[in-house]
Amino acid sequence: MVKRLTSRLNMSKIFGIGTDLVEIERIREAVTRHGESFAEKLFTEKERAYCQTHRDPIPRYAGRFAAKEAIVKALGVGFGKEAGFHDIEILANEDGKPEVFLSGSLKEEFFDHEILITITHSKDLAQAFAICQET
Repeated sequence: MVKRLTSRLNMSKIFGIGTDLVEIERIREAVTRHGESFAEKLFTEKERAYCQTHRDPIPRYAGRFAAKEAIVKALGVGFGKEAGFHDIEILANEDGKPEVFLSGSLKEEFFDHEILITITHSKDLAQAFAICQET
């Protein structure tokens, strides 16, 4: 596995990296305060469905929020004018590995890029790290 990843990275040019760290309690408070509208604003229907399959969906929401922030950092764009939260979708593949799907203007601009993402969380924090590479 390490060998495959190493050769994969060596064959491509790294375009950007990004990371983000989120306090899970901050996301929990936002969901409590704003309800489902908070989740609908930030996450796609498929992302919400995935998070809701867990006993406590908030750490999954926090991880995906951190991942989206890490991705825009890796791409060198920002949320608002250049990207919307729904332009980035993070879904787990059959092995549980998070995969990134872009839509809208991001997909048009970065169609020849691949984004590798990792998400982790502890009791209090969720963190994500993204690498964007040209394919």
